[in-house]
Amino acid sequence: MTGDKCRQFPAGERQLFLDDDDIASVNGLRRVFHQPQKRGAVIRREPALGGNPEIRCAPVWDPEARVWKLWTICITPEELHGIAGLSGYHESRDGLHWYQPILREAEYLGTRENNLVYIPMGDGCTAEILGAVYDRSDPDPSRRYKALSFTMAPELAILFATSPDGIHWTRVEIPPIASGDEPNFSFDEDRHLFIATVKVPGPFGRSHALTVSEDFESWSEPELVFHADEEDQEQARRIIADRLADPTLQQPVFNHPEEHGVDVYNFAISRYESRYIGFASMFYHTGRAWNDRNHDGFHHVQMTCSRDMRSWRRLGQRAPFIGPSPLGSGAYDTMQILGPSFPVVRGDQLWFYYSGIRHRWQPPKVSPERAAICLATMRRDGFVSLDADEDGGAVTTAPFRWEGERLYLNAEAEAGEVRCELIGSEGQPLEGYERGNSIPLTADDARQPVAWGEKEFMPADSESPVTLRIWLRKARLYSYWLE
Repeated sequence: MTGDKCRQFPAGERQLFLDDDDIASVNGLRRVFHQPQKRGAVIRREPALGGNPEIRCAPVWDPEARVWKLWTICITPEELHGIAGLSGYHESRDGLHWYQPILREAEYLGTRENNLVYIPMGDGCTAEILGAVYDRSDPDPSRRYKALSFTMAPELAILFATSPDGIHWTRVEIPPIASGDEPNFSFDEDRHLFIATVKVPGPFGRSHALTVSEDFESWSEPELVFHADEEDQEQARRIIADRLADPTLQQPVFNHPEEHGVDVYNFAISRYESRYIGFASMFYHTGRAWNDRNHDGFHHVQMTCSRDMRSWRRLGQRAPFIGPSPLGSGAYDTMQILGPSFPVVRGDQLWFYYSGIRHRWQPPKVSPERAAICLATMRRDGFVSLDADEDGGAVTTAPFRWEGERLYLNAEAEAGEVRCELIGSEGQPLEGYERGNSIPLTADDARQPVAWGEKEFMPADSESPVTLRIWLRKARLYSYWLE
């Protein structure tokens, strides 16, 4: 590869193994897709508020207040649905234990002693907060929080709002964007790009279009980027049959085999290190309900990745990233699972907040505890690993130029070892950076510095392209980067 085709790796940006874009070769290694570990519910039903909480966003960190903030939905009375959207506002110091400050902003069930917030719409209407982000770069403190919402009147559309604190909101007066009822929202802080997906019709039902903005005022025309395909439909028939035959899983109320299929209920896009990742809440519909209004069914959350947010690669051969919990476990995510909006980085871990719902159509004798906000965690960068057995193997990157001085790996090697070598533009190992000089890494650590003898830093000439070859034996590699 010639020099002008080399990637430039920004300092601190971790390079993962979600695809082969930056890889020249892989020999003797297996690519393994990982699921997060479920931690259970962190926000449950509040009887005084009359509803079961759901989210379509992730917590955001307020650096001034030094708290995590999160907005829940689905607590609006049925008779007010569409004209009086309200959201529950929650805070946490640690992301595990959440409390509901009494805000006295909205009257609900005859009292203002609650944690409810809303976006004022005029004419007595309000809108809930479906997704919110914190934009620390905005010079106007009253616009640091930015939110996406949804309205049903006068037409199905998404709209936008800003806030100084996540509690008091002002609608942004820009034309609404046509959408179904399942938008999602994130913020690529490094590129200062606001990212929203909107639900649109597609070839197999619910599908999702992308719209972006650099200033939160002007948004691109929505472009269809993700939908179910023929392979999904073929897999759906098997997945639904397996579900119906499994007594350990919650069963749908309605089942009409001629209507079995799958579409994309919600699709969340966010930037993660060197890629965009997506969480697709795939809805396996089992049959139309008695009122002919909607389908019964269940969800799996799939994971995808992309360079440009237009072309997406499914990870794990479309296996669930988050799947259902069994009956009798006390879990909420037994039927519907509305996937995480984006992962929250907590030290060497990723935290995923999502909605777990015990049923879609109410079966007889059910608990009023229908839904909750659930948490799952995994190792940072832990989506996909390259694994080596006793015989070992190696991954060789495509040539790149670097920013930074030292190489780091995220690896598990307590039962084996990992070594590195640097290869110059002529195809030969750089002097002093050969594999034999590499001090073996033998720990399980998400941040392991690489050294070659006394050489701890990369070669001085960062203008010349270099190739990195990483050798593994009885080890697992998740990512590499430079600082």
